[in-house]
Amino acid sequence: MKKKATVKYKAADGFASGTKKVSLLSGYDKVTLVSFICIFIFSVFLYYVFITMFSYSTYMAFPVLALPLFVIGATYYIVKRRYYALIVVIAVCLVVYYFRPPLVLYILYFLICTEGVATMVEVIQRLVFYGTLETIEYVNVKEKLSIKEKLVVFFFNIPVDLDTRNLTIDRSVKRNKFSWKDMLYSFMMVLLFCMFLWMYVFLNPSISMETRGVPIYTLTIILYISMLVMPWSIFNTLNARIVTDYRDFKIYHGLLGTFKRMFLPMIAAVLFLAYALVSSPESYYFVAVSMVMILLILLFTTIMYFTSNEVSVISDIEDNWEKFHPTTIYSRYASLDQSSSLDDGVPGTPRRDPAECFSPDVKGRSR
Repeated sequence: MKKKATVKYKAADGFASGTKKVSLLSGYDKVTLVSFICIFIFSVFLYYVFITMFSYSTYMAFPVLALPLFVIGATYYIVKRRYYALIVVIAVCLVVYYFRPPLVLYILYFLICTEGVATMVEVIQRLVFYGTLETIEYVNVKEKLSIKEKLVVFFFNIPVDLDTRNLTIDRSVKRNKFSWKDMLYSFMMVLLFCMFLWMYVFLNPSISMETRGVPIYTLTIILYISMLVMPWSIFNTLNARIVTDYRDFKIYHGLLGTFKRMFLPMIAAVLFLAYALVSSPESYYFVAVSMVMILLILLFTTIMYFTSNEVSVISDIEDNWEKFHPTTIYSRYASLDQSSSLDDGVPGTPRRDPAECFSPDVKGRSR
């Protein structure tokens, strides 16, 4: 059982002194995160040893880097008491090893490492969700932004003239059954990002590819890419947005807007793909097999996440929303010559003059 999310008090640069900072990380999540970092550092050391002392090629040693995800995935099976599933995986590996030993690695990738990715996606979501919203909430009422705030503004494409204080989410997202629609949408968005990054990096003519390692090192890279891309889908699932008097600004759509601004790099990625296909016959094999493996890895990872991890993280986020955003005191600021949306028209309800609210000051904002 995970512990309830803890609540800490933190002053936010004078704008929200005493506001509550919510941490969704349980003790298990923290141990998982620290374990992953430590094992990853150890795997990098092993990778260096393999290519320097055992004469492994750069790409053939890549499976060593998947060790953290394997350990996290195997631990998840044990902690959740999925002993039968783990026994089945071990039995299948033993049978396959007798006939074709290299295939065992693929089984571990698809059935164990993908669960490790799903677990890390949940941990990252718990780590960044409220922290990101807390940063967004005050970026347009500050005179100067920190480096972290500038990065958030860039990646989420936050308009400079938008009052970001009126944040909200859909608090009725309940998972009574498996959501195929949300899973397919998340799968397609992650696939789009992964395909782009894969083409831009691994088909770059300046990088000498080794087709003998296909698709082993491709699998390792895609595991890490999906681990870094999938967590942001939580903003779309919960419809995190900034409410305005006109059209709401959806946080996830801002992220997609940033991706669309990368149109020129996308053209370069397509050109890299075209160059790879015409450069040598081996490129067809590399591209075809890599794309199939990307599809399978992302499909397994998405299914693992939506069947094992999504319900828990969504429930914790919804349960702690009022601790993060207990009041809508800044909601829909109206100028002095307009009626205030703070007056709901209900007799006996405390009123607050709009003049007492601070209006966004973006003139001195540092971008």
